[in-house]
Amino acid sequence: MPIINESIVYDEECLAIIAAKKSDPHFTHVNWGDDDLQDLRSKVRNYYRNAQRLTCVYCQERIGVRAAHAAPIEHIVPKSQYLAFIFEPKNLCVICPDCNEYKGKNEVMYEPVIKGPRRVRYPTVSSAFQIVHPHYDDYAAHIMKANRVYIDRTPKGHYTIGVCKLNRFFHYFGACDEFINDAELAEANDLFFSTGTVDTHALIHDAAETQ
Repeated sequence: MPIINESIVYDEECLAIIAAKKSDPHFTHVNWGDDDLQDLRSKVRNYYRNAQRLTCVYCQERIGVRAAHAAPIEHIVPKSQYLAFIFEPKNLCVICPDCNEYKGKNEVMYEPVIKGPRRVRYPTVSSAFQIVHPHYDDYAAHIMKANRVYIDRTPKGHYTIGVCKLNRFFHYFGACDEFINDAELAEANDLFFSTGTVDTHALIHDAAETQ
């Protein structure tokens, strides 16, 4: 089941503001931070905080309850490249500040249309995206999270781990006691062996050799 089951539905006030913004010929992605969008941004942030139960859709760690900077609004398809989707409810969620920094403007769609008029409708299927999409994808079907280890189960999981640098704790501290929980990793091993995938301990060892 996707992390987000229902996307936000804008009220009449938000719809009027969105219509006004879209009708402005000078409107660009940088206007997302305009003062007259503050209330809309607050509604979006609070809605997805609740829908996601204060969990980042990419790393599955906690996001902030109150501070806006601790729960930045994420445009899954980058707003700087796809202005048409800047207000699209299914393109929005909230994430942690680290995932926000790492993911940045990276392309997430297959057959991207960064310039030109072709892509006018937001994709409605999971297969259109390279990244694990919180509105369309079951996270656990693509990524195994054991303590602070992230292991890909699919190419989409692999891309998400890479573009968001989900194994960043390991990259900073290596295979320390705080990082490795033998019970959780053993459980992950059992699951991965049963599905014919790689040995988690071997994966960590190989990563350690490259540090």
